[in-house]
Parts: sequence; C-alpha cells; structure tokens
Amino acid sequence: MAKTVSLQVSQRAGIGRTALKAVRNAGRVPGVLYGKAKDKTIRSRPIEIDAKKLKAVLHSSTSENVLVDVEITDQAGAKVDQHLALLLDVQHHPIEDYIIHIDLHEIAQDEILHAEVPVTSVGEPVGVKTGGGLLETMLRTIRVACLPRDLPELITVDVSALAIGHSVHVRELVLPKGVTVTNPPELPVFSVFAPKEEVVATPGAEVAQPEVIKEKKVEGEAAPAAGGKDAKPAAKAEAKK
Repeated sequence: MAKTVSLQVSQRAGIGRTALKAVRNAGRVPGVLYGKAKDKTIRSRPIEIDAKKLKAVLHSSTSENVLVDVEITDQAGAKVDQHLALLLDVQHHPIEDYIIHIDLHEIAQDEILHAEVPVTSVGEPVGVKTGGGLLETMLRTIRVACLPRDLPELITVDVSALAIGHSVHVRELVLPKGVTVTNPPELPVFSVFAPKEEVVATPGAEVAQPEVIKEKKVEGEAAPAAGGKDAKPAAKAEAKK
C-alpha cells in the first residue's frame, strides 16, 4: 500500500511575490491545499511548510503517490483541522536544489481514487535466459481505481515464465485487494522479443555495379569529332544532278 506520512502545515496569510519570498527566506515552503467545499466547489487554502521536514518526508517515500495526513495549524501553532491529502506537485528551483512550491489535493477516505501506479518486473524470463530474447517494458505505469488507503506504491510482475513471443497483459496482472485497473485489458505490460539478427558482410565480396546502357547512335547521324570547337561541321548531302 502507498505510504502515509504525517505533515504539519500552517495557514499562510500573505500572498503575492513579496509574501512568498518572505516565507522562503524563513526556511519554509509555500503551498496550496486544494479540496471540495460543502457545495462541491473547489476551494484552495494557502499553506506553508517547514522546508527541512518536507524534504525528509519526500526522501522517505519511494513512490510517486504519497498520501499525507495533513494537520493544519494557525500562525500561533494551534490545531485548526486535519485532512487526508494526496501530494500532487512539487516544484523545484530550476538551478538551485530547493523546493519552491507544493500542491496537496484533499481526498475523502471513502471515495474511490484514480491514480497512476508504476509497474516493475522481477525474475529473468526463460526466453531471455535460454533463447537470448529481449525483455521489453511496454507500460511503465498502469491506472488504478481504489480507496485512498488501498493505493499501492508499486505493482510487481513476475516475468520468469515468459518465452520468446509471449507477453504479460493488463488482464493478467495480480493486484492487491480492493484495487482495480482501468487500462484496456488486452494491452501488453511486458513482452519478450526474439533477438535481432545482425547482417554481416562477407569478406572479399564485390559489390555489383549497375550496368551502364549507352545511347544507341541513330543510323546516318554524324559522330562528333574530337577536339571540340575545332571540329568541322558534317558534310552536306550531295546535291542531285
């Protein structure tokens, strides 16, 4: 299952470039918590997080899908409320190594979540081991639907039984309980292909030259004289007597 981490965030009062710069200078990362209001409209709440704590949380996760138990406090440190959220986006500075912004998406524990989950293979296919075939990854992620707490970090596929020309398809994946896949069932995830044959040139073999077809001279046509511009014009036909 996806790892759930705890993260304490504070409500952010200021917005705009000046306010964001002040937050970063204080060793904190500005962010936004998105969620649904009671009228089903999307709301956004400006937040800020301690940069060191956020970095530690991200380094402890091995998956792109990170569930976060978010505890929101006010500027005085008093707890306001708590939410389960999915880490949506982490923006890094393009040159320097630090986080400049983070987006969290509030989710309900009893609502189905749709997410992309990475796929990895284990084992050496028999077609590779004995036949010299090549294992190809056809899908690097699959799309799943499940409750947030059932979200897997990774889908592992045993490919050791694959012979050359065989594949593991989406419909054959073994998924954790409560998880369904929404990709088309006929899509291959891993395939083993025959090795490509190398074309080796035969030593000493001559390359056939194309036949040159010369233009046929029309009967009665004078041949061009050597010497180019000094050539005499062709003799006129003898006049009738």
